[in-house]
Amino acid sequence: MKKYKHKSTKKPTERVGFYIALSICLVAVGLAVYSTYTSVSDYLSSDEEEYTSSLTETTVPVAADVTGVTEAETTATPDEAEAETREKSMALYETSTLPETEDVDAESDLDSLSPVFKVVDSLIYPVDSKSILREYSETAVYNGTMKDYRPHTGTDFTAKKGENVYAMCDGVVKSISFDERYGVIIEVTNDVYTVYYCGVDSDTNVRMKDQVKQGDVIGTVSQIPCESSDPVHLHVEVKVEEEYIDPLAVILSDE
Repeated sequence: MKKYKHKSTKKPTERVGFYIALSICLVAVGLAVYSTYTSVSDYLSSDEEEYTSSLTETTVPVAADVTGVTEAETTATPDEAEAETREKSMALYETSTLPETEDVDAESDLDSLSPVFKVVDSLIYPVDSKSILREYSETAVYNGTMKDYRPHTGTDFTAKKGENVYAMCDGVVKSISFDERYGVIIEVTNDVYTVYYCGVDSDTNVRMKDQVKQGDVIGTVSQIPCESSDPVHLHVEVKVEEEYIDPLAVILSDE
């Protein structure tokens, strides 16, 4: 019996073609894998650069805004920094409200003196002595007769009892009255101010509505009840639009 040998039915050329096709497929797969890897790498690199760029752009300005320090300032020495601080302080002081305060003070002073400025006439002394016993005071001073403290809204002129009292200005006799504290009072007024002569004798030289000229004798010195413990004197008050002023501020000085 003959042995049967199995012989391959494939030809050599068919095996070579198979291997060539397989090689081509492997090459194609390799190229596809490489292309995919390259694309992914490029994408990741591009994304990282974009993230880094955006982080840099947002971080630097924020830091600058928060600190407020420039490169020039960070390099300044302590002495230069102190000098700059002192210079800024002086500039702030020079532009402060001091000038405005001075203007306000000056305006306040002007307002306080404005009633005096309205008395354009120069008054004369009401008695010959021209001597002052007690000056005008808006603050309370001790009154020896009344034993208390009160403002002294007039000026006391030393005089002898019965001495002449002169009109300090031109005007009209508005009233002649008696007051329990100041005795007989002669009131002479004009369009701007009024002068009160207190402690005059009841036998006056003028009557109500009389026109008087500066220097006219309007009465004589007597006594002031609320200041009777003081030496004999004439008490004079001056009002400008219902506001008391210092009589000496509007009396013509002999000097």
